[in-house]
Amino acid sequence: MNDEEIVKFFEKEEVLLSPDAVELLKEKSDESLLKKILEKRGEEVFISREFIEQLIEEEKKIPLPVVEVKRASDFKPISKEYSPELKFLKEYDVSGKCNCGGSVDDFVNLFRDRLKKTRKMLEMRVGATGITDIGATGGFTKGREVRIVGMVNNKMITKNGHVMVELESEEGVAKVLALKSNREPERSCFEKANTLLLDEVVAIDGRVSDPFIIASDVIWPDLPIRTQKVIDRDLCIAFMSDLHVGSRNFMQEQFQKMLGWLNGEMGDENGKELVGRIKYIIIAGDLVDGIGVYPEQEKELVIKDIYEQYELFLKFVSSIPDYIEVIIAPGNHDAVRRAEPQPEITKDLLKAGNGRMHVVGNPSLVDIEGFRTLVYHGTSLDSIIAGIRGMSYQYPEKPMVELLKRRNLSPIYGENPVVPESKDYMLIEEVPDIVHMGHVHKNGYDNYKGTVIVNSGTWQSQTDFQVRQGHTPSPCILPVLDLRSGRMNVINFMKREVA
Repeated sequence: MNDEEIVKFFEKEEVLLSPDAVELLKEKSDESLLKKILEKRGEEVFISREFIEQLIEEEKKIPLPVVEVKRASDFKPISKEYSPELKFLKEYDVSGKCNCGGSVDDFVNLFRDRLKKTRKMLEMRVGATGITDIGATGGFTKGREVRIVGMVNNKMITKNGHVMVELESEEGVAKVLALKSNREPERSCFEKANTLLLDEVVAIDGRVSDPFIIASDVIWPDLPIRTQKVIDRDLCIAFMSDLHVGSRNFMQEQFQKMLGWLNGEMGDENGKELVGRIKYIIIAGDLVDGIGVYPEQEKELVIKDIYEQYELFLKFVSSIPDYIEVIIAPGNHDAVRRAEPQPEITKDLLKAGNGRMHVVGNPSLVDIEGFRTLVYHGTSLDSIIAGIRGMSYQYPEKPMVELLKRRNLSPIYGENPVVPESKDYMLIEEVPDIVHMGHVHKNGYDNYKGTVIVNSGTWQSQTDFQVRQGHTPSPCILPVLDLRSGRMNVINFMKREVA
């Protein structure tokens, strides 16, 4: 708002402003603040800058909501009898490794690391001896069958509807043509080529036809087919993400209902038997709503101090029974760097002094009861949903599967900010038993080649932005994986009762 608009707003109420008060209000540019001044002025007809500054400070000191969770005296959880079996795999811990300078060489080294390691994954699938260096294909005779590996440098649809891909390696660049056809294998190859993403590394089978290689198949590094892992210990893992504590849309009533359930206060005997087996909770980012994450976010906040947001989050975590291990990773709303990989949230914000709260980076690989569990907030899901036809926010498990096929949590460079570390931390080098993501505020589950996929949704109601986008979240749904049976239990805390 400009000077004239501010003055006219107060003239309607017969209120005068000092010149420096007008300047301050211009800086804030917040109509809700103007209305708050009128509410708080009392009989005052002249408003000074000092009055406004004092009001702003008072607004920052909104008292934290009361956290009340009862503990059932007769609740005897079986998981309390088990010692935790928890290992944090240091090679995937990004904390303290954020030392790159952001030079061109850093980016070159990042992509070389991606190409080298993904090629090894592909060699394990198709065999190293069958791969031809891209630089050598130029001397081959027409019609010769080849298999090449490279990074997708460019992709376009030709005027005849074919898919043309530039595949790049350190040896050179190959132009690959996937023909539009109703015949096999050309038809399936064309469909695969249509889903190729920029900057991902793939193998392509084809025949030399100068200046192109006519593709017959596209091969991703993918996961091997395995049987879903189970164990004899009668334990469960619960998954959650995207709490957004501090937002006016944080669903505190339902979250406290869930905490009461964890403490044995709700549910029938079957429900209490299930909750009594929960030994681990994984929180995959966006613990709080943050400050300044998007324009005019302050209008959506009930807590406008980042330390107070985390203070309230910690109050909730302290209500989780003390025999449950809590693993916490950051997301794009948390107070860490925006670019991935993200280091762990610092101890001045999360005081992890009780021994059962474990703070990790994003992404992280954690061994839980022998299950290799990949925890990633899921920011890159936005670019996968936008980049592959048929993807949707309503079914987040589908883009999660696409990331597993590519063995990379953020294949498209530039869509999701990635820091050029000395290695590509977004590569999925180890085959995970469980993959947990959030970010899209929608629950989704799948079993892909023996790997359990879970997107844990949110504890925030539909935001104004989601209304404009037509996205309907699924708040307050807690997925719980039974490690003994492999079954995913889904508990909906939007319902009145929990069974």
